[in-house]
Amino acid sequence: MEYIQTLLSVQTYVYQIGSVILIVGGGLGCILSLMIFSKKNLRKNPCSFYFIAYNVANLCQLTLLHMQGMLAYGYNISISTFNDSFCRIDYYLGYVLDILSPFYLILASIDRMLVTSRDARIRRRSNHRLAYKCIIGGTIVWMLIHSHTLIFFKVIEIIPSYLVCYSDLDIYLAFINYYALVKTILIPIVMLICEVFTIKHIRSTRHATVAPVSTAIGSVVNPTRSKDRQLIGIVLINASVYIIFTLVPVSVAIYKQITQYQNKSFVESQVDLFLTSISSFIYYIPFSISFYTNLIVSKTFRNEIKNTVLCK
Repeated sequence: MEYIQTLLSVQTYVYQIGSVILIVGGGLGCILSLMIFSKKNLRKNPCSFYFIAYNVANLCQLTLLHMQGMLAYGYNISISTFNDSFCRIDYYLGYVLDILSPFYLILASIDRMLVTSRDARIRRRSNHRLAYKCIIGGTIVWMLIHSHTLIFFKVIEIIPSYLVCYSDLDIYLAFINYYALVKTILIPIVMLICEVFTIKHIRSTRHATVAPVSTAIGSVVNPTRSKDRQLIGIVLINASVYIIFTLVPVSVAIYKQITQYQNKSFVESQVDLFLTSISSFIYYIPFSISFYTNLIVSKTFRNEIKNTVLCK
């Protein structure tokens, strides 16, 4: 029992202390990033709009979703079990926001992959019109796809005085478990593919002169231009950080899927719950440190922050 108590204490302290750091530091970073990417000189580049959407989603994840995780694991307060409406809205927001952040980052990665191509026709596809369509259309599609959570989740009393927000349909539970597993594995793979092609395009353009391309609304995209290079670096570092920090959640998800039908002891069940809670905490780290990694890799970003702080 001392072993279990140690795990519970670690989990509690991680969420009571670590979550405050992620929410406050990450939230402030997201707000500052929104201020930077919303500036007129950066909005000329389509990639900035993907990062505006990305930071909005990150801010919502930290303040809405991770805040609930902090209350649940750190203070044993479950908002989702207040009633069925809270339960369904909680899961719906969880599924939608959980997919939107990496979705916007994938769009930014694809945009940088396009803009680094040696083919002028491919580079023309990096434009503001496409960015608007992808962001708005993709958001609506993901909101509709996850609307099933508003129907099948409800508050269930599994033992007297112990409520959980869950579904009592075995087929539906199997579906969402496999969906979560596929999504957790597939997203880092897609990002990695985009990174590989972007780096490959960059290396190929070093040995060739690439003419700048005018976008649909008149701005010029040139992969050799300073701001384009800076945005490429920001995309690559954000995608790399996401991939690295999702290795733990991916591993835990695969482990849980493999062992889901095994008979486990009380200690093993508690260890599984501990791994789930810690992997969930780790999953939010990329969204909270995005601003700080941008500061490290981008001189343009640092200058814009300096100008913002000095009110220039």
